[in-house]
Amino acid sequence: MVTGSSEIGIPEDIRDIVKGAVTGIIQFIDAEVLPLEQDLGDLLIDERKFFDERGKAVPEAMEARKQVRMKSAAAGYYGMFAPEAVGGGGLGVRIMLFVEEAMYRKYGPGRPLITWAKGFLSQPTIASFVDGPSHMLVPVSDAVRKEFMPSISSGEKTVCFALSEANAGSDVWGVQTKAKRDGDDWVINGSKTWITNSPYADYAVVFAVTDEEMVKQHKGGISAFFVETSAQGYSFDGVLPVMGHTGGDCGAMTFEDLRVPADRLIGVENQGFQVAMFGISEGRTSISANCVGMCGYALDRSLEYAQNRMSFGKPISEYQAIQFMLADMAIDIYTMKYMVLQTSALIEAAMTTGRLPVKEISMCKAYAVEKTQETYDKAIQVHGGMGLSNELSLNEGFRIARTLRIPDGTGEIQRRTIARQMLRGDTVF
Repeated sequence: MVTGSSEIGIPEDIRDIVKGAVTGIIQFIDAEVLPLEQDLGDLLIDERKFFDERGKAVPEAMEARKQVRMKSAAAGYYGMFAPEAVGGGGLGVRIMLFVEEAMYRKYGPGRPLITWAKGFLSQPTIASFVDGPSHMLVPVSDAVRKEFMPSISSGEKTVCFALSEANAGSDVWGVQTKAKRDGDDWVINGSKTWITNSPYADYAVVFAVTDEEMVKQHKGGISAFFVETSAQGYSFDGVLPVMGHTGGDCGAMTFEDLRVPADRLIGVENQGFQVAMFGISEGRTSISANCVGMCGYALDRSLEYAQNRMSFGKPISEYQAIQFMLADMAIDIYTMKYMVLQTSALIEAAMTTGRLPVKEISMCKAYAVEKTQETYDKAIQVHGGMGLSNELSLNEGFRIARTLRIPDGTGEIQRRTIARQMLRGDTVF
């Protein structure tokens, strides 16, 4: 589905919505985002200008991102997949697949102008659980919903998902940050690391132990809290640069006697793991959808190049070695796309059946990110020396794909989840 124009494969019941959403968001990016990227061209292509000495994106870049978020929100795109309860459009997961596929296939992990910034300004046109309105925020209290959600939904403010710690990555039960009730407040002490958007977030969803015995038994005991990053006792400890860059959007923070009102508890006390899974499941599905589009971008570039690059007197597309790589890329894209589509339908059905497709979500994430790295490896191989250059940003796509194999659960964790679900009797496919 190049740029989302084809109707092949789109279920009839969502076809018109998908067509409208894809057309609208592509037009928005072309009209609002690309001109802004042109204006900031020198800044976006030079990391020495883009990041300050602390590894943070400079204020000019972050202000541009804020502009994109707020314009997108005003146009109805920023929160279109978030629930209506948090100010979103409530569009389903299947629609998200086709929209995000179209975005990432048209614009790729970056463009020739932005050789490393991986869509720094186009990415925030759609909110995710690591920065904006999402399913994770549905259980917030009425007080939080009234005071803070409007600014998050409008794109004016952003949030981060503060779960991971130095000793609690894949092992959520290893969380050591603690929250204790003190009168009308909760007092939080601990630290978090590798938190996406933490260098810039106005608010954080912080997960902390509230019942140590329940945690030891793996029966709960972790609660989620809505925290203002400007609050006394909250300190940002620094940016953690990511693979090949001098700065980044991940960071660490510390909480020292951080007080939050009791109404900042999200959902039910000791049941924060369910809140976390709302975010993680949403993240895994979104990453899988992004991968479909990213791979489409790589295949499109490879097909075009193979038909125009001459070697030994004929296009390299006539060589079987090249044809096999192109075919393998197509097989993997087709498989991951319809794997994600079927899983998206199961997620939507879970609203009535109550059966969250846990193993299927893990299958999608594991397969999509691993095949995306393989796809970009093949695309680079097809392009030869040109594939190693920055001109087509294929090398950036390869690094992004490698990076995506870690967050929201590694491939090993996905496989453990899949196996455990089957051993519990979930063997329906």
